[in-house]
Amino acid sequence: MRGASWLGFRTTVFPATSAPAVGPPARAAGKLKGLITPHTPWGRSKERVSSAAFSLGQTLSEQGDVEGARSAYQQAIDSKDPEYAPAAAFRLGILLGRNDDIEGAKEAYRRAVNSTHPEHSPVAARNLGHLYKRQGRYRQAVAAYQIAIESGHPDVAPRAMVHLGNLLSGLVNTTDARAAYQLAVESGHPEAARQAAKRLADLH
Repeated sequence: MRGASWLGFRTTVFPATSAPAVGPPARAAGKLKGLITPHTPWGRSKERVSSAAFSLGQTLSEQGDVEGARSAYQQAIDSKDPEYAPAAAFRLGILLGRNDDIEGAKEAYRRAVNSTHPEHSPVAARNLGHLYKRQGRYRQAVAAYQIAIESGHPDVAPRAMVHLGNLLSGLVNTTDARAAYQLAVESGHPEAARQAAKRLADLH
């Protein structure tokens, strides 16, 4: 970002620790069992298992079964499926964040960010930035927002520009806040551009 000293951090992916695998509960294992048969091509069967695990995680989450959903999402993550693993990591981050497991949520979001998935990585980076901001870890928050911005995602990136501007403005870094808001205005995003324009006016 132009002239933004706060944004000079190296924006490689965040390191994700090797979290211990969490096995699915009995009811989840029962629902996933039988998806692989001798007549099913291996590649397709793996996709079916990861898809079923992800769907089960969503269902259990909606039912309020946090541990069951966590286990199902973890199975989808462990599958390393290019679509369902990042989606499960992102959903797991939301689930854990809502249940006050902030460190677990951050770990899940980092996994989604590291996937570089075009949809789930940017939004996970944005959410990770929110969590770091809540913890007062502003450098990490800036780096996370920057990843979301540099993704070029048409919706997430402009919104992350506004979030970054708000963070920097709160830290009385007016120069860099103005640069972040200006990028959001230039993006032409219907909501982010309007919000950023208002924030810019307030800075003058």
